[in-house]
Amino acid sequence: MEGSLSLVIFTLLGQASAGMVLLLPFFADPETGRGRIAGGVALALLCAGALFSLGHLSDPWVSFYTITNAGTSWLSREIWFVGLLGAATLAWLVTRRAWIRWLAALVGLGLVYVMSRVYTLPTVPFWNSAATFWTFLASGLLTGAATLLFLNGLAARRDPEAARRLATGWQPVILVLAFGLRVLVLPLQWMASPMPDHVVLQCWTLAFLLAGAALGPLLLVRNGCRAALSGESRICPCPLAVRAGILCGLTWAGEICGRMLFYSGYTWFGM
Repeated sequence: MEGSLSLVIFTLLGQASAGMVLLLPFFADPETGRGRIAGGVALALLCAGALFSLGHLSDPWVSFYTITNAGTSWLSREIWFVGLLGAATLAWLVTRRAWIRWLAALVGLGLVYVMSRVYTLPTVPFWNSAATFWTFLASGLLTGAATLLFLNGLAARRDPEAARRLATGWQPVILVLAFGLRVLVLPLQWMASPMPDHVVLQCWTLAFLLAGAALGPLLLVRNGCRAALSGESRICPCPLAVRAGILCGLTWAGEICGRMLFYSGYTWFGM
């Protein structure tokens, strides 16, 4: 796992960036300042992931040559799609054109697919299935939704009406739906992983995701609805931004554990 840490960070940040761009219209008006801030965060995550990806290269200074085989190499295509997503997101932030934002969303979906193809290797049975793509897509939607929810929680600190809409609306529900997709994929991934000493990591993955992306959002909606019906400004003493931050942190922790489990599959099954 030591050599895979940079790839864990790169894939998670890249997929979270793609997930944020895909889900942005459901969490904020992309044409407002809040929407552009979220787009800027997505771009920052992508750039950070690209920098971390250099960590698994023996000589990062020759990384330019890895983009020259796009016609035959999925790894080269992955690098191109990272650049295209970054360029499309930046172009949208500068021009504020809706069609560029939709183009960025399509490129983000393409990046997730290309990333999955990099790992679809016949020599690694744990990776060589459609579960890899669906795992990456679910991870991107989960981390993207959790990050957007946290950003909205921060923005609603001084706006009671925005806080009410967040706590009683469908934004937490989107996080729960993304968790549902992730849960559907987990058994497929685990059936390819018969290693008994990874049970603890599997349990941590499920526990973090269950708390951060399922029970937590449902409790957020429950408390928000109770507050709205009772007329009280707040039922839970913990500020909304803090609760959203906890959900975001738990979701990210679960995905980090899940991605570590994914890369550990190569240790056991690689030829």
